[in-house]
Amino acid sequence: MTYRKTWFSYILWILYAGLCVMMLASLFQWFMMYYMGKVVLVSVSIVGIFLIFPLLLGIYALLRVVSRKVRTKYTIQAHTLTMLEAFVVAFCFVFGTLYRIQAAVFSGLDYYFLDWDCLETKYFEMAVVRAGEGIAPMTHGMGYLYVLCLSVIMSFLGNKIMSAIFLHLILQVLSLIVCYLVVRKSAGRLPACVTLVYLSFSSAYMSRIGVIDPECLYFLFYLLGMYLIVSVVRNYCRNYYVKSFAVWIFMILGIVLGILIYLDIRSVTLLFFLVGIFTGKKEADEDLPTITVGQNILVFGVVEVFCVLAFFGSFLVDALGYGTEYMTELSAWGNYYLSEFWGSVLACMDQFMLDFPFNILLIVTASFLVFGFRRSGKEQNFMLWILLCVCTAPTPMTGYGVLPYGTIALFVWCVLAGLGLQNCIMGDSAQVVQAKIEEINAAAQVDEAEKPRFIENPLPLPKKHVKREMDYEYPVAEEDMKFDIEVDDADDFDIS
Repeated sequence: MTYRKTWFSYILWILYAGLCVMMLASLFQWFMMYYMGKVVLVSVSIVGIFLIFPLLLGIYALLRVVSRKVRTKYTIQAHTLTMLEAFVVAFCFVFGTLYRIQAAVFSGLDYYFLDWDCLETKYFEMAVVRAGEGIAPMTHGMGYLYVLCLSVIMSFLGNKIMSAIFLHLILQVLSLIVCYLVVRKSAGRLPACVTLVYLSFSSAYMSRIGVIDPECLYFLFYLLGMYLIVSVVRNYCRNYYVKSFAVWIFMILGIVLGILIYLDIRSVTLLFFLVGIFTGKKEADEDLPTITVGQNILVFGVVEVFCVLAFFGSFLVDALGYGTEYMTELSAWGNYYLSEFWGSVLACMDQFMLDFPFNILLIVTASFLVFGFRRSGKEQNFMLWILLCVCTAPTPMTGYGVLPYGTIALFVWCVLAGLGLQNCIMGDSAQVVQAKIEEINAAAQVDEAEKPRFIENPLPLPKKHVKREMDYEYPVAEEDMKFDIEVDDADDFDIS
């Protein structure tokens, strides 16, 4: 999607530039401490990063120049790009799945990341299938849904750790598919491929298979909710909905978002994508009326109202199902999040560092957006993702909520890395087209200027033809110039 640049975009740009400096300084300090055995002060790291920024700017400018020359000289057909994209998606899906199977089944997750004795968490104990016992009620909606799914898997595969790992493996493969679809629709082809490649082979993400908690399940639900809201907002900006139908669509969207927020309060961050209702580029349609500011306010209000109604309505369903009071369920939910909620921008530091040194490349390409802000014109395709990053995932190690949920922050930075690479090597479309036009015009002028030149014939040529008139030396009298013989009509030239 494309969004208009506003004054708020400059504030986000400054904050995002600061985050990139902080991330590069953190990675530099971590590298020096763990690989070089030297302790580096944060101030020294930041000074070093400011010296590295000119190097990054040079790399960014070099990639832009090389990309522009290649795109000017060669034209890649659309079907070729589609085939390459299909190959990348198929490769990541197949080998990403095999990578998880190999790590979980054949090598053992304890070799890579974990101690098997730490896997039996409270969720595993609650999901164990016992005769005559059901699942105990839980205040955390996503936790209850996870225990329910795990219990169903255990009823088929047995009360074993491998049952939970098998569930997580399936959830991660499904998440990769939905992740690609979400980024493809909201950011484009290249960011979708970059995000899919990184998450498919990321040790940080794959390590969550061995942690028995709802993070893998919630990440899948989070992506599904993001796909729904991005699709609705994008179609609305393209003027696909008439006014009455748009109200119904946003009403359903609000209900879904309200249920997701009830399952886990982290889903509130999905509401940031509603900013696209106001800032998204609107496409005019001759057959449909133009989208007005009043219509934007109407659909935004509808989705917010029904989101609140669905959220509080979920507690009513809980109260009726458990036979308790409505306010009891509501207060229990509030007390649970007040007591269990926590967060830190470095909560998932160890998880993120499992991807070293590829995580450095991730941060470097994400930093390209800092340089691409000024040249992207009045319309941009990345400001909403920067807003989501600044407000919810200032670092790829950010974790907050009743569980860390660091995978969501890692996902956001993967998308930003893809957008940075896309705006670096695929930008300047107008300049590329202009360069192609100038090249064609210059070639045409050269063809006109160069006329064909012939080699002089060394052989003797025949004499030129001289025009002459036929004449006679003997003059004939006029009366003798008669050649017609008068004959009688009855004369048949009978020689007898």
